[in-house]
Amino acid sequence: MKNTIAFIVLGIVLGITAVFMVQSLQKMEATSSTEHVDFIEYRVEVPGDVLAITHGFERGIGRAPDTITSLENSAISNMLAFIARIRDKDGNLVGLASELEIFPDDKGVNPDKTWKTDWTVTTPQGTLLMYENERVPAAHLPAFTSVMAGENWTGSIFAQTSVGPHPSGRGVIIGGTGIYAGATGTFVEKIELRGLTTEGGITGTMYLQIYLDKKLDNQ
Repeated sequence: MKNTIAFIVLGIVLGITAVFMVQSLQKMEATSSTEHVDFIEYRVEVPGDVLAITHGFERGIGRAPDTITSLENSAISNMLAFIARIRDKDGNLVGLASELEIFPDDKGVNPDKTWKTDWTVTTPQGTLLMYENERVPAAHLPAFTSVMAGENWTGSIFAQTSVGPHPSGRGVIIGGTGIYAGATGTFVEKIELRGLTTEGGITGTMYLQIYLDKKLDNQ
């Protein structure tokens, strides 16, 4: 009987130890895979730097310019296309970025859903290709709640929209052209939300924080 109890206790201890070892290995893997040697940050001032945006959603996000073709009532009504100027950390214009998003349905941004996003970032030195999974940050929910109640919202809330697919919660770099040829690493999209209106107007600053595995010589 004593031997049986001893074996049971030993099994429990070994099981708990194994769980902690697995968790530690997972944390080490995520940490080592997010240690990068080069960092770049681009910014987009919204709406000032937005060149075009369209989608197939009935409400929630505005379109620009006013004459742009809507994607409503089409086979791609659950998609969003966004083109903007990008700036460096000092506010200088340095290139263009495009964002193509695919939502679970054509209802648009929903705090309860995650959607897929592809990015291209183009500068005179080359183009970077990236993708991520996005979700409305919990910190931004008060703004959306206000709009859903029929009231415009203003303030300042800084939060990350990227939730993967990398284990760290970041998006993934898949390559590029020019100085970005063969690039690997991760990135995050963050937004300082400063205004949201019932008409779909958004004011804020979008940040793309890019972590490259390889140092760029001619950035």
